[in-house]
Amino acid sequence: LDALRAPATRLARGSRQPALVVHRDYAGASRNALRAALATLLVAAFWLTTKWSEAAGTVILVAVVSSLFAARPDPVQVAWGFFKGTLLALPFAFLVGQIALPALPGFGWFMLFVVPILVPTALAMANPRYVGVATAFAINFLAFLSPHQAMTYDPVPFFAGSASILVGILLAIGVFIVVLPADPWLAANRIVRAMREDLARLCLHERVPRRSAFESLAYDRINQLMPLVQNAGQKGDAVLGGGVAAVTVGLEVLRLRDASQSHAIPSETALSIANFLRGLARELLFRAPGDPQTSTVAVARQYAANIAERNGTGELLQIAASLRIIAAAMEDFPDFFARDKG
Repeated sequence: LDALRAPATRLARGSRQPALVVHRDYAGASRNALRAALATLLVAAFWLTTKWSEAAGTVILVAVVSSLFAARPDPVQVAWGFFKGTLLALPFAFLVGQIALPALPGFGWFMLFVVPILVPTALAMANPRYVGVATAFAINFLAFLSPHQAMTYDPVPFFAGSASILVGILLAIGVFIVVLPADPWLAANRIVRAMREDLARLCLHERVPRRSAFESLAYDRINQLMPLVQNAGQKGDAVLGGGVAAVTVGLEVLRLRDASQSHAIPSETALSIANFLRGLARELLFRAPGDPQTSTVAVARQYAANIAERNGTGELLQIAASLRIIAAAMEDFPDFFARDKG
């Protein structure tokens, strides 16, 4: 009988809602897939209509660029940087592949010409400011160079292949600009909403996640937020500040959850913590921006004051400190902890 019950038990355990949920941007993924597919179909139609042999490489490049860069916060800027790096590689590849190596063949000469170009490029790739342009330069310099055993001067196919690559990148940029242009704030609002839902799960879920698991997920969300809002002025600063405050609130909520399960605190204190966490989750999920704050902050301060007045143990004083920290964070960034209007 125990053996028969075991599979059902494992199934029920596996079907429980996880304590933390990874954010999946289905709307953004659908938009990116549509743009990549449309760009590839347009270039493929151009290739089949014109029967230009070099356009086959253009189709491949457009598919790669549109798929790779579509998920970036600013795909137009990233793709434009890739285009600039590719365009910059063109004269270097022409001088080395069409002028120098046909006149001076051999592996030694190849190393002498290529290494002084690629080493500074590699150093530039280590600089975040130039990583996009330098990466495009390194990739397309070797692609344009197309090194082989016998290098000959043949500029017509060289420029034809180079033109197909440049046209492909420009077509991908055009699709990014025209077809379903990305709105960074839509993605940012979805991430902020996911962070609020994370805090609500910490308050209500029967399973308490590990501190490290919550921190890893929360900081990953902040990393996703930074490129979306870092150039938005005060509004972006408020969102990033609210994200950091949300991490602080989440850690204090975990501390309260752990304390409420301790046998060292009175039962009425554990009940007060549970009531406060339910109220906090309600405010995170249902209060809209501009609405008056609920009593959650006032309740947190009142609970903290009552605990401090009783001169409780160190664990009780830690609970009071956590309540004060949560109240202060929510007062500093009220709109971040409110449900978005959309």
